[in-house]
Amino acid sequence: MSTVMFLQSSQAVLSSQTMTALAAIFWISLAVLAVGCWALFQLTGLWSHWKKAPGQGIAPESCSLMIVGRHDVEGFERWIHASMSAFPGMEILAVDNQSEDETPNALEALKRKYPRLVVVTIPPSERFWSTRKLALTLAVKAAHGTHALWVDTACALPDDLAAWQRSLTAPMRRGKVVGTFASVTVPKESKLAVRMQALGHNAWAAIRCSLRLPLMASGIPSGMVPVNFAFEIARFFEVKGYLSNMHLDGGEAEFLLGDIAANGHVVPVVHPHAILRRTWVERKDAKMRAHRASVERFAPARYAVLLFLLDAVAVAAGLHMGLLWMTMEDLGYHPAHYPAHVKFVMSQFQAVITLYVLIQIVWTAYATAWSRRLGFGYLGLLSPLWLRIHLLSRILTAWKK
Repeated sequence: MSTVMFLQSSQAVLSSQTMTALAAIFWISLAVLAVGCWALFQLTGLWSHWKKAPGQGIAPESCSLMIVGRHDVEGFERWIHASMSAFPGMEILAVDNQSEDETPNALEALKRKYPRLVVVTIPPSERFWSTRKLALTLAVKAAHGTHALWVDTACALPDDLAAWQRSLTAPMRRGKVVGTFASVTVPKESKLAVRMQALGHNAWAAIRCSLRLPLMASGIPSGMVPVNFAFEIARFFEVKGYLSNMHLDGGEAEFLLGDIAANGHVVPVVHPHAILRRTWVERKDAKMRAHRASVERFAPARYAVLLFLLDAVAVAAGLHMGLLWMTMEDLGYHPAHYPAHVKFVMSQFQAVITLYVLIQIVWTAYATAWSRRLGFGYLGLLSPLWLRIHLLSRILTAWKK
């Protein structure tokens, strides 16, 4: 029975035109909330996969650990000593990316100490400063394992290096997974803005690879931090390495994993053992954004519009409930004696506000779960406010671009 038909059998305090308008507002609001619920179902897909204990990973003897760094003697020594101790049968490659300090000499000394260490050197070049893609390509060509693990010397060592390797490679034992990546968090003493950025970037990259329905799923880890990932080496050659994006300075992990995703699944690893800690380096590159498919470029805008629509729905429902209450007060009605059709309309708007609140609670709980997983405690409780402030600032400063 429609709202107008309901009115015909009730005491008509509100006009039929007003009731029709309120009914339209309710159904539009309900449609927006339904889209919001569907998007929330998509975004929180990782929740069901967050297990405390990692599965069995690829055998270390089948893996090649590629440690890349520049001007970082301490970082190379830290990772190589620990890796040689933790993985007696794993191939370890030290990738020196154009170091001009004592790093080459230090690697030579490490090579004498560990004969099975493979040193890959990228000579200094004034023309090409960003050569991480070349470094990874040369490392892959020098590797003999079936799977490659890529890590940056600036990353702090995990508490359990063997558990990190198992966690990062465990999904690839299923056969259909060709690449994995894990979050990269920041030191706890980092500024609030930096921690919020790390939380957002890591969660967004994982979400883009784990959407559960095909309409918005992409399998591409957009914006991931490219220092903690693994892939099948054979897949690298199948896509001809960085042929599709060799003109870009960045994207050495995102676009590589995106290309090999055509031959299998690329999945995020959310086990705490797989997470590494590193000083945050935010990179904004318009060329990288332009290289992404349109579904990736405009994905943040779609969610931002939906977020503002959800807020508008809640504000409209609250405003109309307030107006109805004031109208009834002016007419001398007590809440217990409101006409049936007025109670019906108010119950509709109460349902809208309740559903909106539930969406916010679920999202806040999910963001808090992410922040705790990354070692930020309950920072996710601030995510609804921070996200709205961030989006608003982007809108207000769009004219500068």
